[in-house]
Amino acid sequence: MNRSGILGAKIERLKKELGNNATLVAVSKYHPASDIIAAYEAGHRDFGESRVQELKEKSEKLKDEGIDDICWHFIGHLQTNKVNHLLRIQNLRFIHSIDSMKLLMELYRKKEYFEGEDLGYFLQVKTSDEEEKYGFQGIDSLREALNFIVEQPKGGPYLHGLMTMGKIRTDDFEGDARAAFKKLVCIKQELLRDYSTFDLALSMGMSQDYKMAVSEGSDFVRVGGAIFGQD
Repeated sequence: MNRSGILGAKIERLKKELGNNATLVAVSKYHPASDIIAAYEAGHRDFGESRVQELKEKSEKLKDEGIDDICWHFIGHLQTNKVNHLLRIQNLRFIHSIDSMKLLMELYRKKEYFEGEDLGYFLQVKTSDEEEKYGFQGIDSLREALNFIVEQPKGGPYLHGLMTMGKIRTDDFEGDARAAFKKLVCIKQELLRDYSTFDLALSMGMSQDYKMAVSEGSDFVRVGGAIFGQD
C-alpha cells in the first residue's frame, strides 16, 4: 500500500471512531509536505501546524502543487510578533492557541493582514497548574477577553471556542485528562450563561487522549502520532 493509502486508512479509522461528534485535525508538524499531500489525496482537508515558518513553507509547497482547498489550523504557541506573518498564510482557517489578552488584542490589531473569508480562533485555557502551559487562567480572565471581543467591530476574526490540553506530568494520565476536559466544559457552561450570543466549540484531545476528550464533549481533536507516526 502506498503512503496515501496508509494514511487514508488511519484517518478513516479515526473518523469512524469520532463519527459526527468531532472534527479531526491531522497534526502534521515535523512531518514533510509529502505526507500532507498523501493525506490530502486520501480525502482529508484539516491539518494542524505549530510553527509559523513551517506552516508558511508547507502552505507554499501545497499551493505550488495546485492544492487550494486545504484548511490550516494553527495549534502552537503564537508570539505576538508572528501574528502578521501567520495571518498572511493562505487557507488559514483556525487558530487554536490565543492564550493571553495581549495576543488577543494583537490579533485584532493585525486583522487587516488576513485576506481569507473566515478566521475562527480559540481561547486557550490553562486547566492544570503546570508551569510550561500557556493560557487564560480563571473565569475572570476569560470574562475580560469576552468583554473585549463583544466590543470589536463585526467582520474580523471571530471567537469559535475554547481549547485546553490534558496534564503532561502525571501519575494518573486518564484521571487528570478527564479532569482537564471536564473543567473546560464547566467553564464553557458558565460563560454561556452570561454570553449567550456565543456558540463555543471545544478543542481538546490529542493522540493519547482524544477518545476521552470526545466522550467529555470535544468538537475538535488534534491528532498527529496516530496518523503520521510509525505503526
